[in-house]
Amino acid sequence: MYPEPRGVPLVAPDLGLGALAVAESIAAGWAHERPADALTLLPLPDGGPGTVQAIARERIAFRTSLYAAGPLGRTREVELVRLTPAGPACGGAGAVTGATWLLDAARLLALPADRELAAREARSGTTTGLGRALAAALGATAPGDTLVVTLGATAVHDGGVGALDGLGGLGTARALVAGRELVLALADDTPLGGVSGAGQVLTAVTTLSGEQAQELNRRACAAASRIVTQAAATCSGALPVAGVGTVGAQVVSASSRGTGAGGGAALVLRSLGARALPGPRVMSQLLGLAGAAVDQDLVVTAVGEAYDVVADSVTAVVGEVAGKAALPTVMVAGRLAVPRGELAEAGVVSAYSLEAPGAVRNETWNAGGAPALRERLTAVGARLARTWSR
Repeated sequence: MYPEPRGVPLVAPDLGLGALAVAESIAAGWAHERPADALTLLPLPDGGPGTVQAIARERIAFRTSLYAAGPLGRTREVELVRLTPAGPACGGAGAVTGATWLLDAARLLALPADRELAAREARSGTTTGLGRALAAALGATAPGDTLVVTLGATAVHDGGVGALDGLGGLGTARALVAGRELVLALADDTPLGGVSGAGQVLTAVTTLSGEQAQELNRRACAAASRIVTQAAATCSGALPVAGVGTVGAQVVSASSRGTGAGGGAALVLRSLGARALPGPRVMSQLLGLAGAAVDQDLVVTAVGEAYDVVADSVTAVVGEVAGKAALPTVMVAGRLAVPRGELAEAGVVSAYSLEAPGAVRNETWNAGGAPALRERLTAVGARLARTWSR
């Protein structure tokens, strides 16, 4: 649960809580009121920073830390884990033939809450560290394995040029990916270009002017498009088209959905053959959400700020899975501004807000930081138990 100015989550320890902490806090309140109830905790991250931290220990067969440069060169730590099997391959049918790995790359490029720092990352930041971390992760996998890479919103805006450099260039990148399934779990589906693209988002999360953001976006789109065209030209049977690349039967360009994730790195990686899927859907399959819902009486989900129910969001995915199991879904939100009808369409039968009625400031529901937010969520958990427990 984090604040989301103009729909872009600002992930920081002092601003909110991750999926695991939210689930534990709600469960603590419920257990206090109804200690005899059996609770199943399955935090569902959306592919944003800290995704690995929400995965239960028993689902992790192997864990290691990778160190790579952040947008401005400072070394950051990202986690690479090998998961134990829980279901079919991400987004496809059939059994997984190799191991499934998860790289929490979104953490490397996390959007800073400081708007001036975000502006510096937009002007001078690079995704090179992402490329190097990805190269190390691919080197740890074997042919037939699946590597899931989380990517989200970021201030970095180099069009993925740095990521390709960090991978060692186009030829080396292709060799690293060869024989492996590369899946992008996107926490952000904003395109790189276009009137509603990542460039427009920069004006909301940085101190950049509209003109500055537009120029940065123009250069990022041009750089990414050159890479995509080059990648298409070197693929057997593919014809180079200016600004557009073809991956199999899929056309990918700067205006394609989700290409703005990772500063444009999502577009470059898709040109290398990666599949881009909504983060919540990828994680629901990896963590076995459908199986965990069996034999439950109620499903509870949570979100920082809810202004609508976006397709493929955590709320939509949870509501869909619960609906198929004929289970009611209850939503807890820091700020709730979704009409009841829209919630009902998503399978949400009731919703609870942490924000006081009439509050208008973004900081209201998460005032006091993580400790205060835990207390509010624990209180909501107790309320849920009193209302919904048999």
